[in-house]
Amino acid sequence: MPEALSSAGPAHREPEQRQAADSRTDAADAAESPRTPQIATHAKESRSVAWRDFLCVVVLTVIVGVLCSVFDVSELAYRWSRRAERYQLDELPVTLFVLAAGLAWFAWRRYRESHKELLRRRAAEQEAARLLAENRRLASQVIEAQEAERRHLARELHDELGQYLNAIALDAARIRDLSNDSGEIHRASLAVMQSAGFVYRQIGGMIRKLRPIGLDELGLPSALEHCVDGWRERLPEASFKLTIDGDFDGFSDALNITLYRLVQEALTNISKFAREASVEIYLVRAPAGSERSGEIVVTVADDGPGLDLSKPRAGLGLIGMRERVEALGGEFHVASEPGRGLLLCARVPAQPGLPEPSASIGPEPKSS
Repeated sequence: MPEALSSAGPAHREPEQRQAADSRTDAADAAESPRTPQIATHAKESRSVAWRDFLCVVVLTVIVGVLCSVFDVSELAYRWSRRAERYQLDELPVTLFVLAAGLAWFAWRRYRESHKELLRRRAAEQEAARLLAENRRLASQVIEAQEAERRHLARELHDELGQYLNAIALDAARIRDLSNDSGEIHRASLAVMQSAGFVYRQIGGMIRKLRPIGLDELGLPSALEHCVDGWRERLPEASFKLTIDGDFDGFSDALNITLYRLVQEALTNISKFAREASVEIYLVRAPAGSERSGEIVVTVADDGPGLDLSKPRAGLGLIGMRERVEALGGEFHVASEPGRGLLLCARVPAQPGLPEPSASIGPEPKSS
């Protein structure tokens, strides 16, 4: 609607207390190294430990052989076993040798089985990672299709129904002006104008729900400021502080709408459970030269009653936020305790992308 779009003026404010925002970002930041280098490092460590153990066995065998040759252990064992010939103790060395060989064979078989099981588990992990990537990609496509349909509906409501409602209101006003002599026609025209105005306002509300005001025209920061201003009017007993730091131009539509919906859903939860809370919203983008170049961190914190995360919840708000963030390859964290408020933190890459599904796992190498 014209009034709805014009109300989203660019109200860029200088971010305040950046140090507090950085501290919250660092507190919520859980560094995680890539999985592939970890696997390679672990494999190298396992091989080095195996070679070290094998070297210890060889060295111990050489030492025992030298001691046996110095002290004539075989001759001593032979003289000792001859005294118990009737118990056949002189056959004990051969029996112990066969037992040692059997245990070595048993250990080798168990090693081969554990190696096969490890290969199967690695293949299962790779398949699970591939399926998870496909699931996230499908979720991202569903969100994009949903937002595209919402955008289309919002434009249709604005362009088609909006102009006809304006025409109806103008025609009713014309009838009202021409019906000075008839009170009944005058009242009917006023009723038509009121009905058209009511439907017009309802459509404006539907458009705001379908598509955030000013997101396409003015950008993410202005849309968030307009959203927070709306909640300030609805919740006058609560206090809101919005801090935006960084460059938020050139983002994809999926990323913009995800960040907006994340803040919107968090404020909706606050309106339900913490109507008198002090709310702090931080939207920070890491600079290009930093370690996490271009990463976006969104933090929403309040000092409301909080919640017990160990208990199941009937609502789907947190689940929906997590699915939106993870669909873009990001991370979503929630921290809360009863009586100590709630903290929501999301980290999303500025250039969201998911790894392509890996090729199917080939057959396992045959082992003897």
